[in-house]
Amino acid sequence: MKIRSQLLLMAAAILIPVIVASGLALENIREAGRQAALRGLRESARATALIVDREVQGSLSALKALGGSPHLENRDFKAFYEQAAAFYQQGDSWTVLFDDKGAQVVNTAVPYGTLLASPPVSRVEVVRKVLSSQKPVTTDLGVGSVTGKMITTVNIPAVAAGGRSFVVAQTFAVDYWKKKVFQTNLPSDWITGVIDRKGLFIARSFRADELVGKPARPSLVAAAAASHEGILRYTTLEGVDSYNAYTHSDLTGWTIGIAAPVSSISAAANSAVWLAVLGMLAAIAVAALAVAAFGQRCIKAIESASRSAMALGRGQQPGVERTGIEEVNALNHELVSAGALLDAERKSRQAAECERERLLRNEVLARENAQAQNEAKDEFLAMLGHELRNPLAAIAGATELLQRTGLGTAGAERCIRIISRQNHHLNHIVSDLLDVSRLMAGKIELKQEPLDMADCVSQCVEALRATKQASGQKITVHASSAWFSGDAVRMDQILNNLLANALKFSDPGCEVKVTVWEGTGKAFVTVQDTGAGIAPELLAHVFEPFVQGPAPANRLQSGLGIGLALVRQLVRLHGGDVQAASAGTRQGSTFSLWVPAIAIPGQLPEITRQAAGAPRQRKLVYVEDNADARTMMAELLRMLGYEVIEVVDGASTLPAVLAAQPDAVIIDIGLPDIDGYEVARRLRADPLTRSIPLLALTGYGQLCDRQAATLAGFNAHLAKPTNLTAIVKTLEEVITAAEVFEG
Repeated sequence: MKIRSQLLLMAAAILIPVIVASGLALENIREAGRQAALRGLRESARATALIVDREVQGSLSALKALGGSPHLENRDFKAFYEQAAAFYQQGDSWTVLFDDKGAQVVNTAVPYGTLLASPPVSRVEVVRKVLSSQKPVTTDLGVGSVTGKMITTVNIPAVAAGGRSFVVAQTFAVDYWKKKVFQTNLPSDWITGVIDRKGLFIARSFRADELVGKPARPSLVAAAAASHEGILRYTTLEGVDSYNAYTHSDLTGWTIGIAAPVSSISAAANSAVWLAVLGMLAAIAVAALAVAAFGQRCIKAIESASRSAMALGRGQQPGVERTGIEEVNALNHELVSAGALLDAERKSRQAAECERERLLRNEVLARENAQAQNEAKDEFLAMLGHELRNPLAAIAGATELLQRTGLGTAGAERCIRIISRQNHHLNHIVSDLLDVSRLMAGKIELKQEPLDMADCVSQCVEALRATKQASGQKITVHASSAWFSGDAVRMDQILNNLLANALKFSDPGCEVKVTVWEGTGKAFVTVQDTGAGIAPELLAHVFEPFVQGPAPANRLQSGLGIGLALVRQLVRLHGGDVQAASAGTRQGSTFSLWVPAIAIPGQLPEITRQAAGAPRQRKLVYVEDNADARTMMAELLRMLGYEVIEVVDGASTLPAVLAAQPDAVIIDIGLPDIDGYEVARRLRADPLTRSIPLLALTGYGQLCDRQAATLAGFNAHLAKPTNLTAIVKTLEEVITAAEVFEG
């Protein structure tokens, strides 16, 4: 028997039982088709519910952003209206801001300033519910008091500064849901409906104008109330016998139902039966064709195997031929596998090459970045060396002159002024570097008090006018009272940096204008000069540390490029900001800063300052291991009338204090044997010395150092270098406080 005949018998043996079994299974196929159609109906309802939740979730995200708007903090409702109008608005959706009484403050459905209607009782209840629960609330269908349209709303709480509460709501007209919810790929005879928790239609894909706002079928409402989702058979409002698949929106609690006529579902089930019948007929036809085709294929496969065997016998590479016989294909599969291995090896080489190129590029970029950072470090160190050598050279020269004999009183005074001026410059450099470090680490704390910006500017300008830097320059001040809460020392540092910059970059005879005013809840200061200006490419980076423009020829000191970085960080610590503006090189510059303004204080506490004058006779013990520093400070204090006992280490301190019984003890922290903290603890532990005031005078000036000094028992902490006025003032304060306590 030929292969073709054997294949015919095989096909008949397979198809006859299949046809018999398929005939018996037609009813199961019909039921399976019906269930599949109902599953599709249920999935469509779930998909529609997800669309509703997606829209509500999108509005919640937008409302949360609006709830955190700084305009609510500032009570700037017009700005809030503009932000809301631009944030999330469509034709059938708008934003409403309610106060804690339920009254409308902002409604983007009407122009800002429009008189808004009083809230209905239902709206007041919604506002109370949102504020009491502090959770989003979605309302059922209602009528808007401003637009008169049928609407639903999504509401979230928002708490502004001062503890005042608001409710931000996104309002959706029913037309919004009609546009967003209904799926266009559903059959035309299916009806989609969105029903609120009271059983009213919010949206309906058929007869919407007539039925939106009307109650749905009671049987559907009851079924939806009893279970989260399901399918029921009922008659629609159009009188059509239908299956209705319903589910609920997780975010709103609304019911989403899709009704499909029973005839439509049955047609889908019957189509499955007809499809099975047609499939069986097609199978018979295909089987007949397959027998004919496969017989021919077997013959060709055998011929292919013969050709491959002959090719191998001749030492040739067999051609790759696909056949319908597995055994023949196995021969060709080995050739395909070998080709695949070769292709994989080639791709692996390409991937390795690409990875090598990527690593090489990364290495080049890393090297370039490291080189740039190294150059920046070298440039900064060179600038720092230059800035330190200049005053040190002046101090060294003045010191050498003082050591020479024959120098008159006038010459000596001039040398002392030079040393004092350059010492002040060195102190300024070191203080700026330390301030930048502390600011970057977030360790600077402000000692805030009510201040008038006009007074701060006036004091700073007067101090600058007395310096050589302002010689030949004109400083014009236009200041009106502007009160703020700030640190007087830090604000003086800010203003001094801005004014010093303006003077430094201006030619002799140029005018520097300073303006102070208050507006929109802020205290403003602008410093304007007509000097060197700022290049456009540098303007965006002027407040970054160590950034400097090219130095003009008339500048005596180039600086480290950290003054403006300090200004920005200190202004931001005050809750404000600073900006720079310039039309370009040689066009002058304007620096503007603002800080939050406060109301004019009713009565400011009187601040008394102890000047560095000649105090009454006091006895001090001064502990310092550095001989030069100890000798100079002791002599200065003796010139002011103090009796000073000098101690060189920590171990000798307690005996010296017990012997002298001084009015106060000044202690350096970094002593060679035991540190100043331990010295303070020992003095506090001895009943004979525990009440003596202790002052830490040290080079350790971080916040943690001040805290450690307080814990060790120090009454006050001063960081070196400190001017004599501050030392005397602090000494008198702690001594006076101790005397008052003892009295």
